[in-house]
Amino acid sequence: MASPAAQSDSRVAGGKGIHAANNIYSTLLQAGRDINLHQQEPLPTDPVTSQEMDAVRQAWVAEDDDGKEITTAPQVLERLCRDERVVVIAGPPGTGKTAAGLRALSELRPVLPGVSGSRLRLRLEHVLPDWDFVEKDKFLLPAEHGRGYLLDVSGESARWEKPEVTAKKFLGHAGTLRLKGSYLVVIAGERGWPENDPVLGHNVVRVVSAPPGDRIARRHIEQLYPRVARHGWLQEIAPEADGRNGGQGGDGHHGQASLADLLRADMQPGDAASLALELSRISDSGGTLKDARDLVLRWRERVSTVFRETQDSADDRALLLAAVMLEGLNPADVLKGARLLLKDQGKRGIRDILTGHDLVTRLETVQAKSDGQKVTFSHLPGYPAAVLRHFWRQISDVQPDLIEWVKALTSPKGLGTGRIRSIADLLAQLAVDESDLRPLEVAQAWAATSDAGRDAASRLLARVARDPAVGQEARTRLRTWAGKDARDKATVAAVVCQGAFAQEYPRQALTCLRWVLGRPEHDSAVSVAEEALRAMGSDVRLLPRVWDTVKGWLTEFEQSDDRNHLAARRAVLALLEPDAGCPAATLLLANALEHADTSEELVQGWCAALSVPALEGRCEDVLTAWATAVTEGALDADAVVEVLNRVIREHWMTGPLSTFIAGRAGTEYTSQSVVDLRERLILRWNDPRQEIPKPHGSQTPEPSPTTLPQAGLASLTEEGGEG
Repeated sequence: MASPAAQSDSRVAGGKGIHAANNIYSTLLQAGRDINLHQQEPLPTDPVTSQEMDAVRQAWVAEDDDGKEITTAPQVLERLCRDERVVVIAGPPGTGKTAAGLRALSELRPVLPGVSGSRLRLRLEHVLPDWDFVEKDKFLLPAEHGRGYLLDVSGESARWEKPEVTAKKFLGHAGTLRLKGSYLVVIAGERGWPENDPVLGHNVVRVVSAPPGDRIARRHIEQLYPRVARHGWLQEIAPEADGRNGGQGGDGHHGQASLADLLRADMQPGDAASLALELSRISDSGGTLKDARDLVLRWRERVSTVFRETQDSADDRALLLAAVMLEGLNPADVLKGARLLLKDQGKRGIRDILTGHDLVTRLETVQAKSDGQKVTFSHLPGYPAAVLRHFWRQISDVQPDLIEWVKALTSPKGLGTGRIRSIADLLAQLAVDESDLRPLEVAQAWAATSDAGRDAASRLLARVARDPAVGQEARTRLRTWAGKDARDKATVAAVVCQGAFAQEYPRQALTCLRWVLGRPEHDSAVSVAEEALRAMGSDVRLLPRVWDTVKGWLTEFEQSDDRNHLAARRAVLALLEPDAGCPAATLLLANALEHADTSEELVQGWCAALSVPALEGRCEDVLTAWATAVTEGALDADAVVEVLNRVIREHWMTGPLSTFIAGRAGTEYTSQSVVDLRERLILRWNDPRQEIPKPHGSQTPEPSPTTLPQAGLASLTEEGGEG
């Protein structure tokens, strides 16, 4: 006996003939009816974090190194206050443009439209630049009520082919924002925005001076991380009479007893803010002043010291790399990883085994800690990334071998398979820090292995794709891989579209998936792309964008010799295939019950797919899956019958549909689900109260109900199969 709540859910969802076998579908169907599939979705946004807000509100630095006011944020605020709804901040990287935009938007208190005297604190959001080509693509900028939007295009503005066209797109959004009481600040690069144009350049604020990095670090520590300040690490140390600095460092040795001499004015604002946060972590974990100084120096001195001490020992350097990649594993496994890098897998003699330092001592030499159970660098946050950067930059010949070694470590049975997500984060940071996309090569191997490998590949590429500096190049590379003949490259492009990348850049994800879905053969890359598309379509936030895009492909790519023609029809079938884990079809059919437009679009989608001979097998599989899903309660029976009967009007003689209706000669068994759906179709077809729709665009004379193979269908429903 179902619980009252479960019974209630079933009644709500099944109001049009569905017999829910599983309550999960009830919830989905009800949700599906609330989706507006016919409204264009704007570019995705991410809320500004509380940490970002604390930084610009509580730790703001308003003067440059000479003590003069930095006017960027005040100028932006002044323009916003005089009802400029779109303001552009232009200038070189590392000048605090993003912080200035957030500061201005956070201080703005506009009057809400239609609400007399009521002033609002804006909700601040980052707009993600989800386009393939900013000049050519059509996209909708967001315009919710009471928002302050920040759009960073600094990494690509210098490469715009038609900057005037792009500028007009952004500035043309001002009217819509005004109606909603919202604002947009665009962060541009040093070049790209047409500042000299009297119309397009009138609302540009150019950065003249940047806040000193040392002051930013100090202000963040004082205001946001007071525990660090209480250590006295920032105090200026007066020199002794003999010219030496007094005091002792936190490690007990004489020397500089402060970080003051290391904080530089030329640190970029973002780096200075990150440094303050990292110092707070050092403080919270019980780190010493020496650790803090090494952190400020980005571990350069400590890494250099380690490399000097191990310059004659490839074994110890390999051990260091293995400890970085396999952090958290036991020392013996770390040693195995080092030997794998050196290709030293042979049996060692007892003399070699008994010679040299013990393993724990060797690990300590490279700054790792070990308690016998696991190796860790938790006491040195940021040190592993610094080690990788040093290897990558100073011993560049090691790069190809390093990539191949990481692939071996993270293979399904490799030592590092359980560490693959952390390794992905290390490689993503390396790619961003070095502005080098070669570390992304491991993603191709990961995508072809396991679910964990796919997740790691998606994580790695999505993180790099979002970076303001190298993100556009990474996203362009993904689109290039998607169109390659090589299956591994196409697969990894599809894999990325299953994760965070699809949430943040859905338009570009769909472009990648279209290229993969257009491959001549239905290989594993196409299967992954179909899974990714279903996953996107099962997100109620993304479904309107996904469905609108796929519909557009059907009409845009009508030439059968175009790979996009096949891709569009495969995309339809992928979305229509029932999947309990990714219920896009459930949502679409539920929506069709309430919206005639959706029902019509589903009919058109089926007709388009059925017209491609190469997809006959897939069409037959999806039709059978629909029958099973109706039996299990995953798809609404009324919606399925309504759509399929209209499709039959145009395609009942097409191979897959005629096979589904009349069966195939020689088939020994037909599932009861298929038989039941055939019966439903016959009953609806012969229902005199049912309005039979006219075929759209078909030149074939409309068959009457009696021309259907009813006798054969009737016998099938009685027999339950063909002989």
